[in-house]
Amino acid sequence: MPALTSIRFLAALTVVLSHFTELGLLNFPKWFFNFVDGGRPAVSLFFVLSGFILTYTYRKTIGTEGPARFYIARFARIYPVALLSLGFAALVTAYLLNGGDSSLMLEWYALKSSVYLSLGVSLICQLLLLNAWFPFAAINQPWNGPSWSISCEAFFYALFPLLLRRLEAVRVRTLFVVCAGLWILQGLWIVLLQHALPASRYGFLVAEFPVTHLFEFIVGICAALKFDELRSRGASLHYHGVALISVALVAIIVLAAWRPVSPAYYLESPFFAALILGLVLLERPVIGILNQRWLVRLGEASYSLYLIHVPLAHLAFIAGFRQTNGWIAMLFAICLSVVIFQYFEEPMRRRIRARLSTIAPSSRPAATLHDRAA
Repeated sequence: MPALTSIRFLAALTVVLSHFTELGLLNFPKWFFNFVDGGRPAVSLFFVLSGFILTYTYRKTIGTEGPARFYIARFARIYPVALLSLGFAALVTAYLLNGGDSSLMLEWYALKSSVYLSLGVSLICQLLLLNAWFPFAAINQPWNGPSWSISCEAFFYALFPLLLRRLEAVRVRTLFVVCAGLWILQGLWIVLLQHALPASRYGFLVAEFPVTHLFEFIVGICAALKFDELRSRGASLHYHGVALISVALVAIIVLAAWRPVSPAYYLESPFFAALILGLVLLERPVIGILNQRWLVRLGEASYSLYLIHVPLAHLAFIAGFRQTNGWIAMLFAICLSVVIFQYFEEPMRRRIRARLSTIAPSSRPAATLHDRAA
């Protein structure tokens, strides 16, 4: 499924462009920032895609082998790069502490007082992948801010075996009803937060809280279950895929430009599921560029890019890069992500899985190609 890997890079790129613009390293127009809503819908796309790929990869094996190998694979997949990104962030933190730059400490880390205490608590939360559960800027802003989504993913991974078992028990014909009901509940939850809490508090809970984004992961699972059901029919569904992609792209573009509600990802996420389902139903690459090897490789490295780009942007700003030459720092981050994927992320993933495989022995090898895409 090369197209699913490629769109990960395109989604990650919108996040990178948004953050580099926010940090004064790029000069993208305001309309672009508004169109992509600061990259937040792209993260929702990651959540939907994660649910789809994990279901596609582990549906058959998790029921027979148990969840242990799944959890080992997830740990090996996300934790090494999470630690590496904290290493880059540590350089930024050391500069802010030693340089005494209180303005940058406040702007980047939202810290004005109790700096060392906040940094210590924030670091512990990031190491334990718990930072998304604390709606306090002094905890989720320091070090590596984008890691909040990895905290969400860890929560989704913990629930995945249970969610898969429960959703598999539902008839495929009723999955749409299940998704519609959960989507409505997500909307009601967001409205409740926006009306019951001040903006300084609900903004985080709407944008980054794991429970708020759980629907997106679930709709990805449901899309994968529907794909399995469609594939079992044995008939060609290529043109159904083309139709789904066309409708999804039009809807996503219209909603991004119009933005009838906030947050933008709320209305867009069901169409992300339709886009993913449409792409996997294609029998030939209608959108040929998504099958290009160079774009697939960038998609494989998108997880590393996502986690390292903010610390690298901070380091570039410290080094004197600004809007006139910030694109150099961005290209460096993209190239470095490919290097990290090939020479650190993948070797570490294989090594950790090999070391821990004795904990959960299996009669068959775990999938690797689709696991990298998850």
